[in-house]
Amino acid sequence: MNRQDKIFLLVYYNRQIDDICSSMKVIPGSYSLRDIHKLRVRIKRIKAVFRLLEYIYPSDFKAKEHYHIFKPVFKSAGQIREGQINLALLREAPCAGELRKSYSRHIARLRSGWEQDLDRLIHAFDYEKLDDCNEEVRNLLSQNTGSELVNFITGFIKSETERVRNILDSGEEVKYIHRVRIVLKNIKPLLGLVWRRKDNVFTKKHYECLNATETCIGGWHDRAILLQSLALFLEEGDLLSERLNEEYLVLQEEVLVFNDEAINKILKSVAGTLDLFST
Repeated sequence: MNRQDKIFLLVYYNRQIDDICSSMKVIPGSYSLRDIHKLRVRIKRIKAVFRLLEYIYPSDFKAKEHYHIFKPVFKSAGQIREGQINLALLREAPCAGELRKSYSRHIARLRSGWEQDLDRLIHAFDYEKLDDCNEEVRNLLSQNTGSELVNFITGFIKSETERVRNILDSGEEVKYIHRVRIVLKNIKPLLGLVWRRKDNVFTKKHYECLNATETCIGGWHDRAILLQSLALFLEEGDLLSERLNEEYLVLQEEVLVFNDEAINKILKSVAGTLDLFST
């Protein structure tokens, strides 16, 4: 077993931590969509590693406790990211011209506060706790060979797909779809890391199928969040024009039609993904 193979997950973990730290250095003052997105994706990947470690060492490692280091920055960056996505979706909606302009001004007023909040959290980020977390994670991961880690990842993915089955059997449809997406985000980074290896049971098809399902849910979720944000904006506004309300109702109808179709696609996609992973 060569050393590089033995520590493949350590190499991956270290790379994500380095990217998180570098993103937190460049975000203040710029807040680019690319950097915000990169930060959040890397934190999601770290969360997946934490969930894996909790699966391997249930008595010694708690994912939630370690993720707490990153959560404030992740949520704060999410506010800015959500505003960026909402505006991008509105630019694709010809029916909402005046609504887009008015909402864009609204986001511009809120954004300075969001940016200040993110700056504060980035500057207050506890690097000492991060160092302690890194040491613990590295010690735990170094106890296993590469093949052992692949086996653990395989078991974890099977466990998470079973969670998806259980979610589908309970709760309100709209709520469980988002919960399914969260579980898929725990699987996706680890699946992407191992499917190319010869000592694993997954293939490119597994990754592409799961990615397509997660992307499909993401498109539905983004539009659902857009409607919620616009509804809140209209409720809080003073003396909003009738034109804005009319445009919102037209947009709402279009999004609801899209989402109805999307939910059917999502359910088929999730079922196909589960069938593939069960074999």
